[in-house]
Amino acid sequence: MGGLIGMMLASKANSPIRRLVLNDVGPFISWQALAHLKSINTGREMRFNDMSEAERHIRIACAEFGPLSDEQWAHVAQHSVEPIEDGGYALAWDPAIVSPLRIGARQDGIEFGNDFLLGFDLWPVWNAVNCPRLVLRGTESAVLSVATAERMRTSGPHARVVDIAGVGHAPWLMSQDQIGIVCDFLLSPDDGGTA
Repeated sequence: MGGLIGMMLASKANSPIRRLVLNDVGPFISWQALAHLKSINTGREMRFNDMSEAERHIRIACAEFGPLSDEQWAHVAQHSVEPIEDGGYALAWDPAIVSPLRIGARQDGIEFGNDFLLGFDLWPVWNAVNCPRLVLRGTESAVLSVATAERMRTSGPHARVVDIAGVGHAPWLMSQDQIGIVCDFLLSPDDGGTA
């Protein structure tokens, strides 16, 4: 949701966003991909007796995000659950995270595209973003397709698209090479390194 919200904010006139980084999300997401996201985001109904049980679940649910060290998995688990009153832990993920993406959940001032029968279409919003844009795409992603990434590279003010090999949705951005891509973009000259 952060990438979609960022895209919407960056498309507004006089937006304070000067550079936009999207992590494996784009202006078009198929309904099939949204269903996949919903299956991962099972939400607060998941309960765990202890942190190790929570971490085992998260390792399975988020495996496609890419490899992590044991220390990094523990870090992700620690920040993905919260204690519950009757003991144990629950996922801190919002089960309604994809609710705003349903047809009919349109907000004032957001122009949707014509492909709503195929998926969530924000191409008019994407084309209105004028700041430098970096798009990270996991090569195994079920959310950001090759076709959508290519169109993002060439439509509107061109975006820099970087594929991250062997990763699905969404790259963790916890490895030095992934962090470096983002830092280089954010610290590059005003053109943002767009192509």
